[in-house]
Amino acid sequence: MWRRGEGAAVRVKRGAVMGRYYVGIASVLLSLCGAVLCAPPVRAQEAPEYVLDLDTGGHRAAVRALAVSGDGSVIVSAGDDKVVRVWDWQAGQMRGMLRGQIGPGSEGVINALALSGDGQAVAVAGYFGAHQAAAPPFGDVRLFDLRSGRVRRVLRGHDYVVDTLAYDAGRDELAVAGQGGVVLRWTAPFGQGEPEALTPLDTQARRVSHVAYGLGGARLIATTFDYGLRLWDLDSGAEVAVEGAEALWDTALIALAVSADGSRFAIAGEDGRVEVRAASDGAVIAALPVQPFRPDALAFVGAALVVSCGYRCGAVHRSAVWDVAAGTVVARYGGHDSGVHVAAALPGGEIVATAGGLANEIHLWRAASGAAVRQLAGVGRPVMAVGLSASADRVAWGLEDPCPELPVCPMVLGVLQRSLELPTQARSFEHPREGAGGAGMLRAVLGTDAVAVKAAPLPGGGFDAAVLSVSGAGGAFELRKSGTDGYYHSSYTLVPDRDEVISGGGNGVVLAHGLVDGGVLGEFVGHTGDVLALAAGKARLLTASADQTLKLWDMDSRRLIVSMFFAGEDWIIWTPQGYFHSSPNGDRLVGWHVNQGPDREARFIRARQLRQHLHSPEIVRRALIGGDPAAAAIDLRGTDNELEALLTRQPPEFELRLAEEFAAPDGFATIEVTGSTLEEVESWGYSVLVNDRRVPPLRVGDVSGAGRLLYQVPVEDGRNDITVSGENDFGYVTERSAMALVKARKVPKAGVLRVAVIGINAYPKLPEACNGRACDLAFPVADAVAFLSVVAERTAPLFERMESLVMVNRAALEAQPLRHAALAALVDPAQIIEPESDEIEERLEEFLLAAGAEDTTIIFVAGHGMNLDEDYYLIPSDGQKRGEKWRKSSLVDWEFVQEQINDAIGRRILVLDTCHAANAFNARLEKEAADARVVVFSATAANNTAAERKDLGHGIFTYAMLEGLRGRADTSGDGVRLLGLADYVYREVLRLSDRRQEPVYHISQTANFLLARP
Repeated sequence: MWRRGEGAAVRVKRGAVMGRYYVGIASVLLSLCGAVLCAPPVRAQEAPEYVLDLDTGGHRAAVRALAVSGDGSVIVSAGDDKVVRVWDWQAGQMRGMLRGQIGPGSEGVINALALSGDGQAVAVAGYFGAHQAAAPPFGDVRLFDLRSGRVRRVLRGHDYVVDTLAYDAGRDELAVAGQGGVVLRWTAPFGQGEPEALTPLDTQARRVSHVAYGLGGARLIATTFDYGLRLWDLDSGAEVAVEGAEALWDTALIALAVSADGSRFAIAGEDGRVEVRAASDGAVIAALPVQPFRPDALAFVGAALVVSCGYRCGAVHRSAVWDVAAGTVVARYGGHDSGVHVAAALPGGEIVATAGGLANEIHLWRAASGAAVRQLAGVGRPVMAVGLSASADRVAWGLEDPCPELPVCPMVLGVLQRSLELPTQARSFEHPREGAGGAGMLRAVLGTDAVAVKAAPLPGGGFDAAVLSVSGAGGAFELRKSGTDGYYHSSYTLVPDRDEVISGGGNGVVLAHGLVDGGVLGEFVGHTGDVLALAAGKARLLTASADQTLKLWDMDSRRLIVSMFFAGEDWIIWTPQGYFHSSPNGDRLVGWHVNQGPDREARFIRARQLRQHLHSPEIVRRALIGGDPAAAAIDLRGTDNELEALLTRQPPEFELRLAEEFAAPDGFATIEVTGSTLEEVESWGYSVLVNDRRVPPLRVGDVSGAGRLLYQVPVEDGRNDITVSGENDFGYVTERSAMALVKARKVPKAGVLRVAVIGINAYPKLPEACNGRACDLAFPVADAVAFLSVVAERTAPLFERMESLVMVNRAALEAQPLRHAALAALVDPAQIIEPESDEIEERLEEFLLAAGAEDTTIIFVAGHGMNLDEDYYLIPSDGQKRGEKWRKSSLVDWEFVQEQINDAIGRRILVLDTCHAANAFNARLEKEAADARVVVFSATAANNTAAERKDLGHGIFTYAMLEGLRGRADTSGDGVRLLGLADYVYREVLRLSDRRQEPVYHISQTANFLLARP
């Protein structure tokens, strides 16, 4: 259970058909009746080849297994999100991910891990069959190599779901068990040769919860859900009779731990019992007081025992360290905000790792004091609350748990904390904002005057809110949850105008029921974790989940329109077809898990790698407006299966590290590229970014013959974030990063300041193109000339020299004698170029190609810009229309200009004052510049236009830039710095426009460098 009841076990008597209720794992957990499968036959679903997955850097569903390497340096974790994560816990970083074949629903859920003795391989098992498949096998064991991520081999023979693995290095033996009750064993499972299968051990239970080796490998211990405790002497193969074993037959044993010396083991039952027993014969050594919760996790720390609460923990019970001999608690850890499902002690017993909480985090803490050491987690959080405007053009959400003391609370609505304006026909994308989204946000309808709803457990116990009782004028009915449809109601809403009640449950189940009799009308398929909140409005349904996403659905077709993820400044919105709109770094969070068969490791392709093809704010906008994402893709791209074709291709594959062992000249660092040949690297058209500068790498020879490529790259003083990007012929982009710290050089290089200004006042061929009026503007030429003059005065002295390119309307310039004279002092008037389409593209390309690694290039553009479908265009002086349609060949395709800026060497700064008309903001342009680490200042955000003021003599944005560079943005007295200018311009534009114009800027991975002298 994702919330406070993960991994619940249902109490059964010997002989009864039972199961362990997981939320986020198999919707149907199979059990055996003799040799007959008791689950009703369900048509198997063929797993898709590609699975869209969100990767936030941490687990997004319950963690079921932890394993620690023998030296304690590496922790491996896995669970319901179907990914094995390998952690360097001391650095607090993830080393890598292991992925196998997965599918929809339960296919690929991982229940168990076992590390090899050398820590170089890991056995992984769980539910490895098709979702709700009617026949096995489901219990293959995949053995992964931790270094390469590849599958070494697959062990077959355990047909049913695997719940537990154990490996003993002394015996070199792996034990596998779960549904079916039989323990299978192999010797030398991680070796080069073929492992040998040993005689199976039958527990006579239907399901084994845990196995472990004890007494130096001489004993095998097994706990079961329906037949208590079993113990074997492995040297003789005989079962060891455990005194008083019958007392455990009616107790589902849900946790097992073995002491470091192997002499003792501890067991826990779902009834709260915790016992410590001798590994030799299973005799009880000590029994702790019965716990008032379900103890899901145990771990020995020396002579003490960690007991962790998994379900019905309230706001009190978390993890406690017990002195077993005294029967007292000596330390507590309360860092998790919900149930803990698994625990492991690191070698030495001083530090404990526990996994759980609302965000499924791994916490490391000191057993002696309960003091926190480190947390291993991603950037996301479960989404607890949603709101939707009546017209479905605004969404809001919240992350605070509305009922931390309860397992589930469908009758309680959480607090809305952030909101997002969705695009409409008249409005483009906005960015997420703090706040609940204003008045009138629709929430879940929990009841009406005509309909009453009540949530309760199933009769006789079980999960809270497993039954939803609905009563009204038309009668009464109950919606009872089971393992096949989500276990419990974690959220619901009445939709009176549709005569429906929609329920969200575990496993991501969302069902629409008729309000007359409760019959199922349909399902909204897409979430993978508990659905925690719902809101309906204008034929749209908004859902929020423990999987950390929001999803917007069309209620008529129950079709998914978009999925959304938000974490701090990072966010991404994507369609089922793979098209997305995101913040600059949001596309790192979503990707496609590409299956390569059950015996091979899967590939993971991030959205960022395919951004040239799939980053399309316009397709996402049309999907949101029309409610049909497939139609939106076909409308703009002519197909809705572009993603499938892309994922059949292989991306560039290479690794990068800082090669500090190689000496480099002053001002340079050496990087090492491995995993690809020189021919492959050079065929990619690779690029190297150091902070915000694009730099030319210099290849150096490697006499070691190690098959690596070495490059020297220029670096700056201080921290240098080095990113190498490789792009192949299919548009795949792979990025790898390293970091270098460089001491200050005695004589830092200044480089050349290169400034190109474009100012377009006149549009003689567009006399009525701007809402029936001429498109001419008053101030772009003045803006461009003034910008160049101020930069020449204030910024150029910081560099060796300044070179400039000027493209402005001559007639407008000559009408302003003072400006003409000022410009003539900087540029030969004969070199002033008319801003026409061909000239702009050709001259800018030449200008940008001439930049060097130490140079800084500033591009200033003032004039009209506009969107046509997905693309952004600058309207030059010779821009034309044919009737109502634009003549695209007469426009400047900004995609071409953007590519030249992105590819330019050195630091790049883009200043845009082009949004003088509605629909002139382009979200794709903004992100592409940010991806290339171009510093961007733009006159407007989405949904507002850049204004001109006659009294200022400039556009408002340019006026603020000029004043800031002249010294108004100097907050420290040492000159105008980048961040100071950005803050000043933002505030000044808001003030001068009476908050009707909001500028935007993007600054990524760069120092707060000096832009203008004092």
